[in-house]
Amino acid sequence: MAKKSKGKFIAIGVGIVVAIGIGIAIALGTQGSDGGSSSDNQRVVFWRHVHGLGIDPLDNNILYIATHGDFYKSVNGGPPVKVDQERADYMAFNAPQTEGVPLYASGHPSTGGNMGLVKSTDGGQTWQSVSQVLDPPVDFHAMSVSGSNPNIIMGFDSGGRGLFKTTDAGNTWQNLDYPEYITALAIAPDNSEVVFAGTDNGIFRSSDGGNTWTQLNQYSGIQVFALAVDLEGALYASTETFGLSKSSDQGETWQNIERPNTLTITSIAADSENQVIYTAGFSPDGFQEVYKGSFDGSNWQLVGTNEEQQL
Repeated sequence: MAKKSKGKFIAIGVGIVVAIGIGIAIALGTQGSDGGSSSDNQRVVFWRHVHGLGIDPLDNNILYIATHGDFYKSVNGGPPVKVDQERADYMAFNAPQTEGVPLYASGHPSTGGNMGLVKSTDGGQTWQSVSQVLDPPVDFHAMSVSGSNPNIIMGFDSGGRGLFKTTDAGNTWQNLDYPEYITALAIAPDNSEVVFAGTDNGIFRSSDGGNTWTQLNQYSGIQVFALAVDLEGALYASTETFGLSKSSDQGETWQNIERPNTLTITSIAADSENQVIYTAGFSPDGFQEVYKGSFDGSNWQLVGTNEEQQL
């Protein structure tokens, strides 16, 4: 009887160890709301909103994804991976496609309030303050960095306190006149004097660095969600009326691009070298999604979504 009892204890002990092992595996396989992804589908990411996209200046196979709560990267269109060490709400984000230039962002720290302008020199792992711009600090929701002169940064404060521009990488700022409340900004990559501003009343263009503005006729009176430029100078726009479109002549004429999953696109990043375009926004069901596709609007592939979280 003693031997049989010992066998029972061994069996029970092994069962406990197996159960603990399964529990640990489940816990490791499915991460919580700290920005992790599910083992069942690595493309399901627990983000709330995607606010910005950018391509790494040293490796254009790396896509950065700025969200409400965390900062991610995707390599070759792979599943997004959280990289920031401290959580924040990245409301505006720009990755200048110039080697040696930091990533720039604005938004809200986890402790609350506004961050002003911040930068990262380690791929979004850590962020340092550049300037508050105003007191209390600005909260840029629209921002752009010049490709030809990365010391030039423009941003529009979400509180409507102004359109701001720096020509010395954030040391000093000037407050510019603006045509309407600005929802998106893009500086031409080869000429920092040419600036595009998206509004709820269309797209405006400046040829003097943001001092004066002219409305583009074709896009007059329509809501603009996002603007972006590629290194070849093409301008991309997401609007309520036309969806995703591209202009190769600074907004004079436009070509429509097929959208993925009828996505309402709120962020765009274009890689002209590899003829790849990334888009982020919300699906018809309200899920926040990121896609990678070809320049002609074909071959769209899902990079990440929060759909499972909302089911």
